[in-house]
Amino acid sequence: MKKIFLLSTLFLVSTMLFAEDKGSQILRISDQYRNAWPSFVVRLRITSFKNDKQKNARNLEVMVKGDKKSLVRFLDPDQKGQYLLMLEDNMWIFAPNTRRPIRISPLQRLLGEASNGDVADITFSENYNATSVSEETVGGRECFRLELTASNDKTTYQRVEYWVTKIESLPVKAELYLASGKHYKSVTYDEFKMIHNRLTLTQMTLHDRLRNNSHTIMEFLEYEPQTLQEKYFNKNYLTQLK
Repeated sequence: MKKIFLLSTLFLVSTMLFAEDKGSQILRISDQYRNAWPSFVVRLRITSFKNDKQKNARNLEVMVKGDKKSLVRFLDPDQKGQYLLMLEDNMWIFAPNTRRPIRISPLQRLLGEASNGDVADITFSENYNATSVSEETVGGRECFRLELTASNDKTTYQRVEYWVTKIESLPVKAELYLASGKHYKSVTYDEFKMIHNRLTLTQMTLHDRLRNNSHTIMEFLEYEPQTLQEKYFNKNYLTQLK
């Protein structure tokens, strides 16, 4: 009996390790469609809708360096001089009328259904562990379905169900859950285009599961690979930016 129990335990552990390893590989590949270069700048337009009518829109510029550093610059006149900085799992916002950056939560809404973390934190592979990998057909496409759990309690969402195509690991959709277990948002990855010889995400839609009549479209309008100076990702430098 003990031998059977031991074999069952070993089989379960090996299955979980295999799923985690396979899931990690899939996540690293799928992240490349949003985080295609080691260092780059992307211009972003966020448009929120309620009852299918446009409610608001914002224009942003996001500077990304590696997997865990990003600086968001607000481009609209009424938010000029405002910045959002993410370093590892920490996030700050700076506005012209403040003396120093203020620590904020990645879960805080930026506009509509888009949170700070949705804009500044663009990788799954660095933030989540894949606990299981299965197969499922979505919209006629054969996909892997990954169950993801957050690697720490600072991650924007604590659990994610994530679907990517089996062949390319192209993101298809995601279901996002809070630490309470509440189903918070749904995401669809709508459009991809060839940019600088890389297939890259150009549009995604976030649907609010707490307010079913609301959704937000994020358009990635311009990507430009650039070598970005380290100083831009220092919160003490934010007060010098214009």
